[in-house]
Amino acid sequence: MAQHCPPGSICAWCRKPIVFGLRPRHSLGPSLDHIIALVDGGHPTAPWNLQPMHLGCNVRKENERRRKPAPKPQARPNTRLAQLRNRR
Repeated sequence: MAQHCPPGSICAWCRKPIVFGLRPRHSLGPSLDHIIALVDGGHPTAPWNLQPMHLGCNVRKENERRRKPAPKPQARPNTRLAQLRNRR
């Protein structure tokens, strides 16, 4: 039978208790979320970069992150060297 986790194990996304003992890959089951995504340079095992989350909430968070458009590359500053190269 599914049991709720000890007090303090609350999903960081929806703020509801995380349920342990469910079938594997159940959306209300536990998972660890990286606060700063690994692709954005987050540390994979540092405690400060991990938070408890429902598996379903973790998947939704990642899907929202992927839907956001990638930041546009910034124009390079017009340096003195670039000005000299453009004169040719």
